[in-house]
Amino acid sequence: MTVEIERAAQAFSAMGSEPRLQVLLCLVRAGEAGLLVGDIQSRTGIPASTLNHHLKFMAAAGVIELEKQGGTIV
Repeated sequence: MTVEIERAAQAFSAMGSEPRLQVLLCLVRAGEAGLLVGDIQSRTGIPASTLNHHLKFMAAAGVIELEKQGGTIV
């Protein structure tokens, strides 16, 4: 299996839940600037601890990028 296929499989696996698809849709709508974690939470209604878990999972799979700006994660 090539590295590209493995990465694609990980990305598809990461998106295999409704909350993660909600997060991705919010981020796509926001565009390249992204969103603050709090903004994602208010738009999706996902509890903070659960949202954090989903974001870390998506970032590990290469679906999204997390960037820390001071005390905030974008």
